[in-house]
Amino acid sequence: MSTVGEEQKVDAVYRLGVMSERHPELKRRVADARLELAAAILAMDAVDERIQAGEEIHSLQEQAAVEQAKNAHAQALADLLRGEH
Repeated sequence: MSTVGEEQKVDAVYRLGVMSERHPELKRRVADARLELAAAILAMDAVDERIQAGEEIHSLQEQAAVEQAKNAHAQALADLLRGEH
């Protein structure tokens, strides 16, 4: 169950639009962080597939990379919303 209501979502959409216009460099940071996160997820999935195929490897490094990328994306998004460099 989400604690975020429709009003907060509308406010967030508005704020993202405004701040993206005011701070294109922060908008680019969010896009770059999103791409890093997507790449980390794909790398983790590739290792998971190899594990399922019977390889004796562990995906801890890839899992850590996904967590780090998630945190970086969240921070970039927060910076954009706040207009912070």
